[in-house]
Amino acid sequence: MSDTISAGNDTTSPKDRTVLRTQDLSKSFGAIEAVKDVSLDIRKGEILAIAGDNGAGKSTFVKMLSGILTPTAGQIYVRENGVDQPRHFTSSKDAEKAGIATVYQGQHLTPTNTVATNIFLGYEPLKTGLRGSLFREIDEERMIKESNQLLHEIGFDFDPRSLVSELSGGQQQAVAVARALIRDPPIVILDEPTSEVSTTGTDKIIDLVRKIPQDGKAGILISHKIDIVVDVADRIAVMRDGELVEVLDSRTNVDRMDIVSRMHKEREV
Repeated sequence: MSDTISAGNDTTSPKDRTVLRTQDLSKSFGAIEAVKDVSLDIRKGEILAIAGDNGAGKSTFVKMLSGILTPTAGQIYVRENGVDQPRHFTSSKDAEKAGIATVYQGQHLTPTNTVATNIFLGYEPLKTGLRGSLFREIDEERMIKESNQLLHEIGFDFDPRSLVSELSGGQQQAVAVARALIRDPPIVILDEPTSEVSTTGTDKIIDLVRKIPQDGKAGILISHKIDIVVDVADRIAVMRDGELVEVLDSRTNVDRMDIVSRMHKEREV
């Protein structure tokens, strides 16, 4: 469980800490209902894990939050100046503008480019003066410096001038997380962040995930690894067959087998 204000030291109500929520969010592909009427809130200063078996709908749900998929029905609300504002995302850029950064499974990095280039991809800073304003020259020194600082802050120490293809799986995942964090988003989604990482790298990535809510960010963790979910998350939203089964508070004694049972329990007739 993350050691954050959500662990009991903050007297702010859950409603006041909510930065993102969904109301009856649904997604259908033809006759197939992938996500059905999911209402869920995400709060600053905590990690919310979404657990479920393959086909549970967790990835589809997250793709709607990140702008990859458009909901068939329901609504996404983002807290702005203390008010829940309805948002309609038609692309990942829309979600990013609303403060939602997503680290996708598979990382989506460019292996032939440097670490710094990947971290700043699409947001490259320009040099000052005419070299930047007129000739649009990229400030590579700044990219390297800030990439190095950010990697250090999240617990990794490798040269941002290295090619991504030269890195281990854990290091590549750190680059993907750094790219999401470079714009200081209030909400960070991590989709199976340990799926392509070695055992040693997994420990580093788990430590990284724990750090995300420490400055008030909201983290959403998607994982099928129950041990990681229980150890890292403050709350666990269990999904099954496209529906939200229950939201568990992992600050209480959450039984791993109980979560598995909820993920697989046959629907009552």
